[in-house]
Amino acid sequence: MRSRSLLSQYSVKPYQVCPVCNSKYVVDRATRRRLWLIVVVALLTFASSAAAWSLGFPWGLVPFISGAGLLIYTGFTVSRMEYVEYRE
Repeated sequence: MRSRSLLSQYSVKPYQVCPVCNSKYVVDRATRRRLWLIVVVALLTFASSAAAWSLGFPWGLVPFISGAGLLIYTGFTVSRMEYVEYRE
């Protein structure tokens, strides 16, 4: 269920389709909230990387720590991901 073709007819739909039973599914609400937190932390990591590039060494530790935290939280989110039935 995780892999699909990039040219799939369902690639722009708000749901995915199981190749075995053809049922529609999405990730649960808690996972969607976690994904928004990942987006925010990723943007902050990119911004701190730009600051580190221009300000020098002490600021270089901030993107390193936030990037490590981002990877850990992404792993946590993927491990807790659940799929629920899509309802129109």
